[in-house]
Amino acid sequence: MLPRRHIFDVCEFVKDKDALLPMCTVTLAIDAIKHLDPKYKKDHLVEALELNEFICYMYPNMRPNNRSLLLHVVSDLLGLLMYGVPIKARPSIHNLEIVNYSKENMEVYPVIEVWNMLKVKVYTKKHGPESIIEGFIQKIRIEMDIMEHHSFTEKIFINSKECLKTWLPVLSSYYDKTGKTIGKIYEEWWNLWLCGEKKEKVLQGMIDRLASQAANEYKMEIDKDQLFHSIMTEKEVNRNTNKQFSSWYKEGVNLLMKI
Repeated sequence: MLPRRHIFDVCEFVKDKDALLPMCTVTLAIDAIKHLDPKYKKDHLVEALELNEFICYMYPNMRPNNRSLLLHVVSDLLGLLMYGVPIKARPSIHNLEIVNYSKENMEVYPVIEVWNMLKVKVYTKKHGPESIIEGFIQKIRIEMDIMEHHSFTEKIFINSKECLKTWLPVLSSYYDKTGKTIGKIYEEWWNLWLCGEKKEKVLQGMIDRLASQAANEYKMEIDKDQLFHSIMTEKEVNRNTNKQFSSWYKEGVNLLMKI
């Protein structure tokens, strides 16, 4: 899912205000590094689980804020089921279904059971690039609804750049990169999402990136002006799309925590 939704993912389950910022920051950081380092080939969903375990064993003083990585995984899995599997994400699904989590010491986080439950309840087969692009549009609608109705998430997003400093020793050790490199990657990604800017500018940026992706990966052309107008004016559609996602997300997380 997109970053503001991931922030809201944490806020849906964490009531400790002091924990919100560090938990949101680490869940954003894993997306930032994935997005801007094309040489890093590890599967993203497995990576989030492994980073969570790494923190548990190597940096126990950072617990329990690493729990947000589990919330991140549930959110991403649900996004794939509801909105389609882009080309780049297909290895995630393959790895999810073949990784032996017990061997990886992840048996206490049976994500595969959450996947199977959600797959039965929400999955419908998507056909062709049109459905993938439509799925991205639904994600953008969710992001805009969060900016519209949950503006506090923007403050967390803005402050995450400073909070990243507390996670640099962990991330540097896990990724085998210097703290300076991690910080630079995060700042570039953070700037890409136009933190603190007006929602119109944020929306235009997301649509521009989607149009570029559609053209490069799927040979499709998007009417950017029409899409911008529809998302800006159809606020109730955006609201319902976000509510629907939240409903299934809560069910997935509740199942994960019960097992």
